[in-house]
Amino acid sequence: MVASASASLLASPSRLELLHLLQQGGPSTIDVLARATGLHQNTVREHLARLADGGYVVGEPEIRSTRGRPRIVYRATRAADVIQDPEALRRLERSIAQAALTRALVGAFPVRDQSGAATHAGREVGARLPIPTPVAGATRATDAADPTDPNDADPTAPADPTAAAGRQLLALEAHLDAFGFDPVLEQVATTFHLWRCPFLELARERPDVVCSVHAGLAQGVLDQSGDAYEVEALTPFVGPGHCTLALRRR
Repeated sequence: MVASASASLLASPSRLELLHLLQQGGPSTIDVLARATGLHQNTVREHLARLADGGYVVGEPEIRSTRGRPRIVYRATRAADVIQDPEALRRLERSIAQAALTRALVGAFPVRDQSGAATHAGREVGARLPIPTPVAGATRATDAADPTDPNDADPTAPADPTAAAGRQLLALEAHLDAFGFDPVLEQVATTFHLWRCPFLELARERPDVVCSVHAGLAQGVLDQSGDAYEVEALTPFVGPGHCTLALRRR
């Protein structure tokens, strides 16, 4: 399947590192970012230009009281910048998710038990991520009333476990889409078919680490969104560019 422009933009480890630095460290300049990453200033400038074109960062002239040409200060896009643009908001959510995924992967490599550490790192990240905006055309796992919606809620009715499980699946689907996995849910088998991997080359070399991080992320998302499902198995490369994430009832 052809990768989207957004997925292609975020497929670069260098761009993700720059985006992560801006998200975590606040506004910065090309000189500072070049020193932090070890990249050439021109390379940093090119990456930032692409991130700005994609709506992930904003470059603004430095406010200064001295004479001379002001430097451009770059910062990560904020929710306030995109609140009126649903697609821009989804891009922002996707950038946060991708940066979190990169941190989990990098954090898993230095330790001896890499598979176990990778799963733990992914689960920790997944449990802290905000629930993203549902994707357009997302699978409706259930059509039951939503007790959180005041128009649907019945204060005298017992909690509907089917509706809760459906919301858990929708939350996981939205996260998988934000990470760039291009998920399709097979409801009967409760299995997500993942048609993209944001770290495909690395996954081919180190599936023990990469796939463990991805499985941990999925479990972390499930942990924070309900208690009906847990990850049973993530099976890599069941076909060309195709992995599966199987869930089971707790």
